[in-house]
Amino acid sequence: MTSEILSTHQMKLAEQAACTGKTTSFTLMQRAGKAVAEEIISRYSKQPVLVLCGMGNNGGDGFIVAAALKKKNWDVTLACAVDTHDLQGDASRAAETWRDDIITFEDLEIPEEGLIVDAVFGTGLSRPVEGQIYETLISLRETDCPIIAIDVPSGMNADTGECQDCTPQAEITITFARKKPGHLLLPGRQASGEIIVADIGIADDILPPIGPFMMENSSELPWGEADFDKPIYAHKYHHGHVVVLGGRGMTGASSLAASAALRMGAGLVTVVAPANTAIIHQLQNPSLLVEPIGELARFKEHIKDPRRNAVLIGCGAGLDNIGALKKIVFDSVQATPQKICVLDADALSVFEGDTKILMSVLGAHCILTPHEGEFARLFPDIKGSKPERAFAAAKRSGAVIVLKGADTIIASPDSRLVINSNGSGWLATAGTGDVLAGMIAGLAARGLLDPFEAACAAVWMHARASELAGAGMISSDLAGHIPAVWKELIDPQEEPETAE
Repeated sequence: MTSEILSTHQMKLAEQAACTGKTTSFTLMQRAGKAVAEEIISRYSKQPVLVLCGMGNNGGDGFIVAAALKKKNWDVTLACAVDTHDLQGDASRAAETWRDDIITFEDLEIPEEGLIVDAVFGTGLSRPVEGQIYETLISLRETDCPIIAIDVPSGMNADTGECQDCTPQAEITITFARKKPGHLLLPGRQASGEIIVADIGIADDILPPIGPFMMENSSELPWGEADFDKPIYAHKYHHGHVVVLGGRGMTGASSLAASAALRMGAGLVTVVAPANTAIIHQLQNPSLLVEPIGELARFKEHIKDPRRNAVLIGCGAGLDNIGALKKIVFDSVQATPQKICVLDADALSVFEGDTKILMSVLGAHCILTPHEGEFARLFPDIKGSKPERAFAAAKRSGAVIVLKGADTIIASPDSRLVINSNGSGWLATAGTGDVLAGMIAGLAARGLLDPFEAACAAVWMHARASELAGAGMISSDLAGHIPAVWKELIDPQEEPETAE
């Protein structure tokens, strides 16, 4: 796996850099088309193939694919969106490799069987699809034929994952050199189907000068190199002490978070909760320490011990005492010695309309974990794609931003940005965000990784635990699957299977 994600601009730069000596842009087009044809031949039995070509380089790839399959005696039909005399550059040259009939889109009937290669629009599309091309793509949405998309399904924005309403659903998408952001961001990730990265001769040493890159989250990133196991000589205080603020009402949220922090290896986890709910937390998990608090404003007394090196605030905290909750956040963020501070849910929403003062005290030791609604409350003026918004928020706040969702983004103020792509749809249930916040705090407290890397690792592990839990999972199931994820990372010889 190669973790770099190339924007459309970076991909253009990579292609330009690869064009040296005898390698030209047409050479790359030939390699791309042949790679698609080889994937089709290796994956599918011989059957009729309809290749739909557009007017740009993506269409040029399609002509190469059609010619390569025809050479292998496949039954190939080719349709082009424009007259081939109107093609230019490499696309025109590629069209010359096809020596058979060409159907217009107007005369085209979408078949009921066989394969369809979508080579209409690629990564360069920047306008709404209209006219006959739109009608043709709409008809693809109604076919049962497997669709093989070249680079991206037509109508998908390769940088944002946004899809026009005519974007067809691909069975597989074959892209080149590296994935593009839209392959991992919704709804593009879903429209792309299975994503295959084909080698077209863009060497790894070409890439560094055109970075920095977004990265796809996995244990191949630097966080995966950490020694997560606990040495035999260590004791609990070697692994950090997380303090979790417990709420008055939604006690389940802080209990879920605290238990998850323990499962991530934190040596101790203490829940500081109002006296009338402390017993509830004690009964939830006997492995947790629980300290009752009379006045929330006195929370800082519970974190003054320097061994208490991580604080998690917001899970079920409630907004019934806004002043006290803000004070807890300020006291935690500004504590001496400095502590890892994970701010989630209510600890973020409490600053709606009053974000400037929060931004003034945050720093690189802070990790903010908003979902889209909470993000909009904290950063109402930040617009753009999901990566752009997360990056801008990290720069403004000076903190690590974990912008949650099915395509969670982790962004650091030092320009690192990671897109998470694993996980189960069953994470869409109450409490899973609390578990994630606890996992981040628990891992960060161990001091094995910097806050950004700890957040990346925890997000991936959280998603992987959901895959292992399988259908029917609820939030309280997640922590129980963390040991299996640890086993995969620490002792990967025998990996457990994902639940079906």
